[in-house]
Amino acid sequence: MTRKRSLVDAVSVRLAKLRQKSTASPLLRLLGGRGAAALLLGATLSLGGIAETLEGVHFLVQKNLDSVRVLRQNGSRSTVVADVRDSFASNSLFKLSRALPGSLVSRQIALFDSRWVPATTLDQKPRSVFHEEMTRINNAIREQFFANAIPYGDLIHEKSVKYDVDPALVAAVIEQESRFHSRARSQVGARGLMQLMPRTGRWLGARDLYDPEQNVDAGVKYIKFLQERFDGDMKKTIAAYNAGQGNVDRYNGVPPFAETQTYVKRVLRNYNKRNEQLKHYSNEMKSGGATLDADGSLTLR
Repeated sequence: MTRKRSLVDAVSVRLAKLRQKSTASPLLRLLGGRGAAALLLGATLSLGGIAETLEGVHFLVQKNLDSVRVLRQNGSRSTVVADVRDSFASNSLFKLSRALPGSLVSRQIALFDSRWVPATTLDQKPRSVFHEEMTRINNAIREQFFANAIPYGDLIHEKSVKYDVDPALVAAVIEQESRFHSRARSQVGARGLMQLMPRTGRWLGARDLYDPEQNVDAGVKYIKFLQERFDGDMKKTIAAYNAGQGNVDRYNGVPPFAETQTYVKRVLRNYNKRNEQLKHYSNEMKSGGATLDADGSLTLR
């Protein structure tokens, strides 16, 4: 047997030994299997001489809100060697990774990665002047609708454009969460327009959840994160906003909780209502002969 063994083999051997002792250890019973695995992985990576046995291998520890993935990178190949979705275990693993040398392990907080902010792309297809003008008018009408018809609509539209999220969905969530009251606070401590918990707010960059700008920015960013997490599935996204992504994963859809099922129905109802209002507003503007001035403002003829 060679001295060079992969990380996966090393962890497997240690986990086997750990399981034999787990029933007799109060600490391991307290941590649980996933917590112990996280601590073990950190300990394994920090073993003396591990850099020699993993020559040419690098690990990337990716932290989402309540989960951690560890990718083993060898040249152009990347392999997921751990996917920890338990909140305690994932936080423990990410904290342990900070103590490891940068030559072996790097870290990435996905919520703040640049990919969450949509990049500007160029349309290579030629577009007619008419198409360009109609696109500008439609965008201006949408922006004006939210600014005039929805409380905090200008802020909702601005943040939705920033993170490439449908502003009608954001408005629907806020309507259900706080009825557009910026000082709203739930019995469990959720705060502000989008009723974010302080811990979630901090992860999303918001320090004052009663500040509408910080609250909406963080809430829209969270919706974008959930949309990416659930491949754009609107029902799963809405359910996860209410019940947590772990419960949506567990039930592979809207969890069988009366509160969450009612919540999803009401948000979808709000969403459809706002889209109908936007459609009616757009038709009225266009029938009145709306044109877009050079400064971006709409004029009715």
